[in-house]
Amino acid sequence: MKKYIIGAGLWVLSLGWATAQSAPSAMPLDKAIQLALQNNKGIKLADTRTQAAEARLQENKDRSLPTANASLAYSRYSLTGPFSFGQDADGKALVTIPAGAFNATIGGVTVAKEIFGGFAEKSAELSADLLAKASHLDAKRNRSELVYTVSDAYYNIVKLIRSVSVIEQSIKQFDEKEREAQNLQKEGVVTANEVLKIQLQKNNLQLSRLQVDKARQTALYNFNLLVGLPEDQTITVDTTLLNPVATAEPLTSFLTQAVQVRPEVQANALRVQSAEAMLRNTKSVMYPHLGASVGYNYINPTARLIPEGSSFVSAWNIGLGLTYNIGSLYNMKGKLHTAQTAIDQASLQGQQQTDQIRSEVVTAYNNYQLALEQQNVIRTAVGQAQENYRLTESRFRNGLVGSTDLLEANSFLLQAQLNVINATVDAQLAYQRLLKATGTNL
Repeated sequence: MKKYIIGAGLWVLSLGWATAQSAPSAMPLDKAIQLALQNNKGIKLADTRTQAAEARLQENKDRSLPTANASLAYSRYSLTGPFSFGQDADGKALVTIPAGAFNATIGGVTVAKEIFGGFAEKSAELSADLLAKASHLDAKRNRSELVYTVSDAYYNIVKLIRSVSVIEQSIKQFDEKEREAQNLQKEGVVTANEVLKIQLQKNNLQLSRLQVDKARQTALYNFNLLVGLPEDQTITVDTTLLNPVATAEPLTSFLTQAVQVRPEVQANALRVQSAEAMLRNTKSVMYPHLGASVGYNYINPTARLIPEGSSFVSAWNIGLGLTYNIGSLYNMKGKLHTAQTAIDQASLQGQQQTDQIRSEVVTAYNNYQLALEQQNVIRTAVGQAQENYRLTESRFRNGLVGSTDLLEANSFLLQAQLNVINATVDAQLAYQRLLKATGTNL
């Protein structure tokens, strides 16, 4: 018998250990953000745009390299008369081809490089380099947006879980109130209608719990998609709600920091510089272009693949070329105007972006301060609602008030408790929005 007892005890312990092992641990917010930055499809798509910008930069670098061409052609010619070329010291032809048909192999290698092209290569490469850097800053902005999106989704789940807990606690209280009301009905203190009111309110709370719980399930599903986890993976979040640290920095400090740190501002400045570089690239057509080339040519007028030393001709050449587009004196007005307009547009977009950032910072700062102040008011309201419910419940037990007053007091208490959760979450999100607005949430 003792062996059976020990065996049963070990089985229970192993079952409890297995249950503890299978229960998912709470995922902290920082881990969720890390997973999202690694797995989010939107971030991966943004990275491909950055890679495309870097590829365009490499294309411009490749264009600045010398061009090299090689050719080799075989032909068969038919002559109407004898043909000779070249002359030795005795005045005789080096190569004589009688009338008829002959084979010829002609090949050549040429290497060319533009020495001066009106700064076109340099300005095009500079523009592409600036746009590649701007693309990296755009990716950083996308990551900042994702960090806030994950934080918002995370705290929304916390809000729903905590709300379900408060509603369930209220339902348990109504179970007790229903039993007390039924006992008071037997004693003739309250009527059946008062008991029905309590039961109806409890059913309404159960309906609210179902709605909030379904919203929680939907939020968890979307959260898995956001952070790149399998759709069917079960996760839990840390429902501990901490108040954000109240900042003592003035608004001007956040405004200055945002203008200096936000990646959008830096990216817009780079785009203005890129547009200016493209203007110089457009003007490059108005300059003379100087190029150099080196070549080697080979002519084999025989049928042999490897001819004799005196039966083929080879020569190398070196040359310089200077060209000038005379049309650039009168047909560049439209292109120059377009390039200058691109500079103006980039500059105005940067100014507009800066104004939007300032507005975003001011809004986030004021909302954050409001959220902190609301917390103090709501905590006071919770204490008042608890005291009001305690007094009303005491009067209800003594038959001094009906269930209507009790339900109203409970409704005030429930709403106050939910307001505490909402206010704490809203304060956290307001703080996250302020960090995002200043570009410091990464």
